[in-house]
Amino acid sequence: MRIAVTGATSFIGSAFIKAAAAKGHSIAAVVRRSSPKAAELRAMEHVTVSELDMEEYDRLGETVGETDCFVHFAWNGTRGAQRADEALQKSSYENSMAAVRSVIAAGCRKVVTAGSQAEYGNVHDMITEDTECRPNTMYGTYKLRFFTEAKKLCREKGIKLVEPRFFSLYGPGDFEGTLIMSMIRKMKNNEPCDLTECIQMWDFLYVSDAVEAVLRLCEKDSAEGVYNLGSGDVRQLRDYVEELYSIIGSSSELNYGAVPYPPTGMVSIYPSVAKTKAEAGEYAHTSFSEGIKTMM
Repeated sequence: MRIAVTGATSFIGSAFIKAAAAKGHSIAAVVRRSSPKAAELRAMEHVTVSELDMEEYDRLGETVGETDCFVHFAWNGTRGAQRADEALQKSSYENSMAAVRSVIAAGCRKVVTAGSQAEYGNVHDMITEDTECRPNTMYGTYKLRFFTEAKKLCREKGIKLVEPRFFSLYGPGDFEGTLIMSMIRKMKNNEPCDLTECIQMWDFLYVSDAVEAVLRLCEKDSAEGVYNLGSGDVRQLRDYVEELYSIIGSSSELNYGAVPYPPTGMVSIYPSVAKTKAEAGEYAHTSFSEGIKTMM
């Protein structure tokens, strides 16, 4: 397959490209202009690199040419306060729609969008693909708007759209500010760890397992619609913290309740992965302890 990938140097994008290239797929990787990570991609077999900023995505199709599949990982404003920035989120949505229109015009036969748990909003029970979406952040709102409008466009053009919805990924190369990355750093140094009550349900999925599932959805002709991506190992977040603490052998003080939950409320990560497993097969091969040990 020939696969175009935006967000090619991101945490998920770079892992996906490595997995896809290892299987012999031809990858048209799209990176920001002057990206410092572009050289690493250019050195990979089966990978060609193009430089485009998101504001130029109306030219994406003519840049990458005809493709079997377009995988869209690029999105500005995925973390922290930027999630509430409506102008930034709207811009990402508009540029993403321009990308989809452009690749379809160039002959793309399948579109894969990177969805998010944020599209569902705060749900404390198990989340299936049929759970009503009630996003409570600008990030979730515009992610959902993009999915809805891209799906409509793809349906009109007679091509399939797949949206793997990511819940909570971890692994090497992740953003330093995530819970896992910051806890590893602090626990290794035996520093105090300030946390929420950590009473919400959670599901951590190792990044290589996540991209394996995405790649299988790209490859399967029958795949269409939303697919929740999780490990299936759902438990209280505090249990994950305690396991991490034990693996590292830390003497850090764990200050539960020192950090308040955000104004948008406590988020639980409880995805049903039955639909994804039925389509993509078993993909969550890495236990939490194995993933942490590999990272360390």
